[in-house]
Order: sequence, then C-alpha cells, then structure tokens
Amino acid sequence: MSFFLLARQVLANLRANKLRSLLTMFGITWGIASVMLLSGIVSGFKIEQMKGLKGMGKDLIVAWGGRRTTAVGSQRQGEWIRWNETTVKALAAKATYFKFSPEIAGWNTPMKAGTRNFSAQLSGVGPDYADMRNMVPDHGRWVSQRDCDELRRVCVIGDKVRTKLFGEGSDPLYHTMLIGGREFLIIGWKSEKKQSWNYGSPDNERVFIPWTSHMAMFDQRWFWNFVFSPYKIADHDLAIREFKTITGKIHHFDPDDKEAVNLWDTMKNAREINSMFDGLNVLMLIIGGITLMIGGLGVMNIMLVSVVERTREIGVRRTLGATRWNIVKQFFLECLAITILAGGAGIGLGIGLIRVLRHVKLPEGMAAPILSVETMAIAVVLIALVTVMSGTYPAFRAARVSPIEALRYE
Repeated sequence: MSFFLLARQVLANLRANKLRSLLTMFGITWGIASVMLLSGIVSGFKIEQMKGLKGMGKDLIVAWGGRRTTAVGSQRQGEWIRWNETTVKALAAKATYFKFSPEIAGWNTPMKAGTRNFSAQLSGVGPDYADMRNMVPDHGRWVSQRDCDELRRVCVIGDKVRTKLFGEGSDPLYHTMLIGGREFLIIGWKSEKKQSWNYGSPDNERVFIPWTSHMAMFDQRWFWNFVFSPYKIADHDLAIREFKTITGKIHHFDPDDKEAVNLWDTMKNAREINSMFDGLNVLMLIIGGITLMIGGLGVMNIMLVSVVERTREIGVRRTLGATRWNIVKQFFLECLAITILAGGAGIGLGIGLIRVLRHVKLPEGMAAPILSVETMAIAVVLIALVTVMSGTYPAFRAARVSPIEALRYE
C-alpha cells in the first residue's frame, strides 16, 4: 500500500470515529506537552539555582572556626577556635593550592551620606575577596593590598546601599560617606547583583572595607570567617585539606577533627543541586510517562477496535495475496501516523506553553521553564515508545486473523 493510500485510510478511520479519535489523540498530545513542560520547569529551576549559587561565588569555600572534639597539647576539648591575624600570616606564607581572604562582619553598622541614613552589614575583607565572591565592581575598583597595608579609609558599596544613601540613578564614585561615624571614600560600587544564596546579608546590602582598617578602627580582634578558592578545580579537595592542616598547626587542632572547622563548600552544593534536580526531573518524567501510557492504551484500544471493524477487509486482502507482514505493516504504520500526528501536536503545544510562561511574570522564587535539546529529545523518544507499545499488539493480532473466518465475519 502506498503512503498516499495509507494516509487516506488513516484519515478515513479518524473521520469515522471523530470523538473517539480526538479523545485518544488528546491523551497523547497532552502527555507529550506535560512531559515537555514539567521537564522544562525543572531545567529552569536548576539553571536559576546554579546561577544563584555562582552569584555568591565561584568554587568558593567559606570556613568558620568550630570546636575541638579532642584535646590537642594544652588546648582542651570543646574550646572554640577563632581566626585571627596569626591565621592570616600562616595562610599567606604556606598556602599553595588556594587564594583566600579573611572576613570581618559588623552587623547593622550605621551608614550616612548627607542627610540619608541606612544600616547595613560592614565587611572587612582582602584583595582576593572580590574575584572569589563575584563582587568585582563595575564602577571604580576593589580594595587593593596597598589599601590593606596602609589601613586606608576606602570602601566599596552594594547597589542597595547606593540607592538608599544617594538615590536611584546616582553615581557616588569618589564621594565620601560616614561608616560608624568615620569618613570613608567610595572607590567602587557594583550594580544590582542577582544572588539567591548568601551567608549574612546579600551583597547588594553590604559595604566592604580593608580588613586591616576594620580591625584598627572598630576594635576587632577576631575574624568572622575565611573565604578561599582553589587555583585549579582539580585541586579542590587538596585546598580544603591544606587549609585545615595549616590552621590546625596554628590553632592546635587535629585536621581530621570534623567539628573543628565548619565549611560551606559551594562545589559540593552544586553537585547536590544537580543530583536533586536530576532526581526531580526523573520524577516529572515518570508522572508524564504515566499520562502517556494512558494515552497509549487509548491508541491501542482504537487500533483493536479498528481490527475488529475491518475483519472482512483483512480477509479479502489475505485472499488476494497479502502476507501477514503486509497486514502487520499496514496497521503498525496507521498507529505510527496517529501517534506522530498527536505527538507533533503535543510538541507544538509544549513549545507554546513554555514560550508563553517565559513571557509571563512569575511569582518570586519561580523560574521560567527552559526549552532544551534534551527536552525535545525526550519528547521524540516517548512518541516512539508509545508507538511501539500501542501499535505492536493490534498489528500482530490483525495478522493472526484467519482469512476464511474473516470472510465469514459479519
């Protein structure tokens, strides 16, 4: 049978049972569309979460001092470990696998510019902090080593601090502001930063000054934490081990003591996010697959009904010389035509829904779905599976019909 005749046969069967055919095809169409939409939503969430994590820092590790669980030398079990200037000197002299910066925090520090006031987190940091934390200013510059060495009163401010103290559309570069009652020169500021992950306040609401100035002017003795990042991604675990070894010698704790140093490892977080969303994507595919199975059963049902209704036709064709393979091929191709038609409509509907949602303002925390190559590939594979599942049995059942019994069938 030519493709043209097959197409006419399929259309004739669909027209003969319009409602049944539409309902059956709708199951496939909606199943494919729902799989694409659910997969796209999960992919969108995953990408947004990864962007938010990268907004906080690239291959970043944040280290806070913890408690010793074992006594080491004169240091007793249970004592707190606190970072200080000795820690900075030791890391600067011995660290080979990573760059780092200390960080001092001043919570709700009063800020003032002219008649405007605002309270923000004040962070004392070093020169490498900006690159590790994705805080390189797009106006002006970052804190330099010379700023730290000379205890300069310079600062870099986040976008929200800028708007609160100087107004929308302002450029406060090289203006002065009061931080805790002391005058500082603004040497840089960063436009609004997208950041869904943070510790402390978001970077848009922070003011950054040299850590040496923070210690000298605000009577600080201890650091809040250290941030560090490996020079090479492959050396990630070596960097963590080296940090614990160096600080362990200075502060007298066992590098293997799991509670001595509290770490936030963004690389580990990234792996966990990937695993979580991959699992969620599988769950969404299972849900969509169940919908498709129902649609596939509907297609199988309509094909089985078609076999019964066309029993005499099958008998006539077999009598005229058609082989069982000819019958199998005819019914399987008819099923293929139905699933391709319904699946194509489902792909079109899925693309349309994804595009519509990308232009709709979604509630905060929701990410727009992503139309990816993987999503399209999944849709095509599922159409193929539905075709095989719903077309094989009816086709072989039609081929097993006895020509003699078929000609007797009323």
